[in-house]
Amino acid sequence: MQENKLLSAVLTMIEVKARLLRGSVFFAGECIECEIIFTNTASIKEGKCSETSNHAFNNECMKENSGTDRLAWASAQIHCQCTVNESRVKLPSRTDRMSDQFTLNSTSSCTSFVPSRGEEGRCLMSTQPKILFCDLELAPGESKNYFYSDTIPFDGAPSYKGHAVKYSYKITVGTSRVQGHSVLLRLPFRIMVLQGLGELEHFLNKEENSHNPFLENSSPKTSLLDLAVEILTTITSRRNPHVYNIVSDRGTVGKFCLFKSAYRIGEEIVGSFDFSDSVIVCQKFSVVLQSEEHIPEDSRNPSRPESSDVTYSSFTSIQESCLHTKKTHLVLPIPFTACPEFVSDLVCLRWRLHFEFVLASTPLPAGASPVQLTSRYTDIATWQGPADVDVETMTWDLPIKILPTNPLHASSISTSRTRNTVVF
Repeated sequence: MQENKLLSAVLTMIEVKARLLRGSVFFAGECIECEIIFTNTASIKEGKCSETSNHAFNNECMKENSGTDRLAWASAQIHCQCTVNESRVKLPSRTDRMSDQFTLNSTSSCTSFVPSRGEEGRCLMSTQPKILFCDLELAPGESKNYFYSDTIPFDGAPSYKGHAVKYSYKITVGTSRVQGHSVLLRLPFRIMVLQGLGELEHFLNKEENSHNPFLENSSPKTSLLDLAVEILTTITSRRNPHVYNIVSDRGTVGKFCLFKSAYRIGEEIVGSFDFSDSVIVCQKFSVVLQSEEHIPEDSRNPSRPESSDVTYSSFTSIQESCLHTKKTHLVLPIPFTACPEFVSDLVCLRWRLHFEFVLASTPLPAGASPVQLTSRYTDIATWQGPADVDVETMTWDLPIKILPTNPLHASSISTSRTRNTVVF
């Protein structure tokens, strides 16, 4: 008679955690660092192994009950995924043969490390994969920590989500058991591009390397982050007021003063209106911060010739009634979620202030102005507005420059997670 022996079976599960060491926002050209932890989270479950002459089967059973698990390999890589609105944008012909092979060969893509597997769009940029380990054995409850670091290329597009194009950056960690399918863990992060930073950083490195090797250089090397913040501060702190005359077909409406034309995301756009010398009465105005998404002609979808090459997205806005107002001002915050201006092969992003003025198309009726009543204790202004006023709307667009900001500031208020976990 065959007897069964009751054993405590151990169900092995591998938990992979990835954590960014410095927020979720970076400049292109910076080195990104990530901590990756592999843990054997074994759990005990009652099971049976038969006492037969099949010793090989029992040995295998005992081995599984020990809870030890083995991973064949693990790699990490940075890649940029591009997704487009195909009704408006056409992608260039694919030249990446390796991506085509993985797409065609489903078996290979399940067992090999393909960071963009299962994602929409096309992988535009990827760094060389780095091997974290080969043949890792983990006992129950045991963890192994690994650190992955890589430099983000200067020439990539920034993180952006528009109507026509989306660029998203991710760190992808791939791992697999022996003779098992690969498992991917993705950790998204945000990239901001500062034009000209790569050339300037290369120039500074060349100067530092040209120092006399026999003399001690006590000055610390300037980091890329410090260099980028210094450039942005120099550009955006320069005040250069511009005064614009607001004029309609019938005469002067007023003046608008913008104290500078370059801003960092997170800053406030401050401007002032002066209606004291206006000929045309302005009853109300509104100002909207808008982005302009331009699609180059060679990237437009030829099957939709009637579609516009420009799409506008509105962010913050203000509106104010200004009848009988001599001077006023505006303050428009630039959200940290906004993407700084950039140019890529598929899209060009610019920024502007969109003004709308509600003007009186006919002179106001006689007496249609406040009457000041002065008393001993206070000044009181009373006014009864006209019942009907004929109006017309005038629009005006003012281009402005919006640049990146310090990634540490953007990371501090970002809702993007800096860690992710997968269990298999």
